[in-house]
Amino acid sequence: MERIARHPDEADIPAQEAASREGARLPRQDEDVRRPTRARSAEDPRAQASDGLTHGRGQNPPRLVMLSRPRDFATLQGEGVLRAHPLLLARFVRTDLETTRFGLATGRKLGGAVVRNRVRRRLREALREMMPSFQPGWDVLIIARPGLVESDHDALVGALRRVLLRGGVLGGSNDMDRTAR
Repeated sequence: MERIARHPDEADIPAQEAASREGARLPRQDEDVRRPTRARSAEDPRAQASDGLTHGRGQNPPRLVMLSRPRDFATLQGEGVLRAHPLLLARFVRTDLETTRFGLATGRKLGGAVVRNRVRRRLREALREMMPSFQPGWDVLIIARPGLVESDHDALVGALRRVLLRGGVLGGSNDMDRTAR
């Protein structure tokens, strides 16, 4: 059998695994691998400079409680009272919970996935702004309409505030509480 001539730039490389280096170490998660490690003293101004990065963020605001179970959405569809606005619809159900929970529905009529995700983020942000004035004990389903995609933030907040006030989630009593008596 005839051998094929080798190219001058090829070399014989053994098929064995290289031996591990003694004392090799992996960098820590917060370590910059491009710089040598050294201990920083307390007098080092760079050691104190990073404290200001998270100023004001130590106190996390309460999280918005979202509906996630299909059973909760089905309850809202079946028993919920509907309030409408040209930009969105909202369904409300009174619960005995200590919090107000929200569900968001963004149908394909709004647009593609990017558009629907943006609408959900905008709705959650508007709800976070109103969070301190929520009345406890409500489940709310907010259904976005196509006009919401092109609306600005002030129009979104105004529409959401108007619908939540009419539903009784913001502020005091409303017409739903009076009819329940």
